[in-house]
Amino acid sequence: MKSAIIILDKENDLQMAFKPLLDRTVIEWATTTLNDAEVNEVRVVIKDCDKKIKGAMVTSTLYEAIKSLDSSNTDTVVIDGLYPFIEKNTYYKMFEANNTRLKGTHIIKLNIKDIINIKDISFEEVDVGKKELKTLNTYLELYETAKELRHEINLRHLMNGVNIIDLDHTYIGKDVIIEDNATIYPDVNLEGKTVIGKNTLISSGCYIVDSKIGNDTKILSSRVTDSVIKNEVTLGPNSHLRMNTVIEDKVRIGNFVEFKNTTFGYKSRSAHLTYLGDSTVGDDVNIGCGVITVNYDGAHKFHTEIGDHAFIGSNASLIAPIKVGHDAVVAAGSTVYEDVEDTDMAIARAYQVNKQGRGYSYINKEK
Repeated sequence: MKSAIIILDKENDLQMAFKPLLDRTVIEWATTTLNDAEVNEVRVVIKDCDKKIKGAMVTSTLYEAIKSLDSSNTDTVVIDGLYPFIEKNTYYKMFEANNTRLKGTHIIKLNIKDIINIKDISFEEVDVGKKELKTLNTYLELYETAKELRHEINLRHLMNGVNIIDLDHTYIGKDVIIEDNATIYPDVNLEGKTVIGKNTLISSGCYIVDSKIGNDTKILSSRVTDSVIKNEVTLGPNSHLRMNTVIEDKVRIGNFVEFKNTTFGYKSRSAHLTYLGDSTVGDDVNIGCGVITVNYDGAHKFHTEIGDHAFIGSNASLIAPIKVGHDAVVAAGSTVYEDVEDTDMAIARAYQVNKQGRGYSYINKEK
């Protein structure tokens, strides 16, 4: 079992630690690399800090950091300062020997029980490149580093068969995977553990985080987070998928559509102006313009289920929990609060009344 402690007590380190650098903060470049190197417990020592750091626990003192570690984590790397670019293979090398130090630094690996007697310990020095020991001291250095990293990442994808239209205005995170013949337009942000499939097109204005996009799909100026979009899907423009949404093959989702925690079935369609939250939608379903699932009562979220081949008319409200059966129809303008059985049609709207001549008199009333 392995652990690490990062000590941030210098003013400049504290100033830079939480600044964004591509798709994560500067300190998270260090903590996520430690996680990738199979360091199962990472502690960051920052006095009087209430911020959260991905892949690490924040403590106020070194004593708290040590006490919080699992007793089985005998091998610990202690990093005095902000070193965001040390590579995982360097950490592997440090853990292979008994007591090690990165050459020319105060970064050491030792048995945590020996930290009090550190002056009496001899260390085996591990060579490391200057690039790994780079620190960030000014905003100009932060800007230049972000530019270098962005170009390096984008160029790697380009050389691997990805059609990146503009290397200087495309923002791809370190861990993003993009497969052959995908096309990425300018002003796209791809972050986290995102995967983009073969022959997929991501147009300008897209923001995609921790999501998997399938093959032969088009994402047009939309936002996708923590979701899965499968093959031959068209999404957008200006749509938003979030919180564990799953889109099956050959789906069409148009403009100004939001899905949250929703599974949307094979060849189903939602062309425009829709909100589906906490829903399961079957195959070959048509969702009309202006449809919403009313899933929240102010305290709890409720589920909506729509069966295969159903048709939900425009401007319908489905008050959850509710089930609409297969081949069922909800008429346009309906507010539905009871289940609709298979093959049935639900109509829930007020009768229309026309008042002769009232339109003209209303429009021309005295101002």
